Amino acid sequence: MDRESMEMFQKILEQLGKMDSRLDKVDSRLDHMDSRLDHMDSRLDQMDTRLDQMDSRLDHMDSRLDQMDTRLDKMDDHMKMMDVRQNKMHEQLTELQLSQKLFELNANKKFARLQDGMDTVEEILKMNELIPGLNKAAI
Repeated sequence: MDRESMEMFQKILEQLGKMDSRLDKVDSRLDHMDSRLDHMDSRLDQMDTRLDQMDSRLDHMDSRLDQMDTRLDKMDDHMKMMDVRQNKMHEQLTELQLSQKLFELNANKKFARLQDGMDTVEEILKMNELIPGLNKAAI
């Protein structure tokens, strides 16, 4: 081999050495990134475990809320039934009040008629001097 070829090979070997050095740095950086990615993977696994626990808790809460919803629906049905009963009782109470007012009016009229009749009977008895009262001589 001649000198030029030797120099050329020497330059090529230097370049290969530099490239090898650079590849070692790249390999080191990739190892570091791989380590960091492993750490991130570990942390993501922990997060996944926590999220699974949260999901389980939320499922339990959802089940309890469904039970509460069922109970509230029953209570709502009972309240509707109570409203119907209250409305019915209100109508009956209103009818009873009207009946009482009508009874009072009729009773007052009958008592007034009875009083008029009693007054008439009293006057007739007084005129016939069957009860003490006015004297015919005083008239």
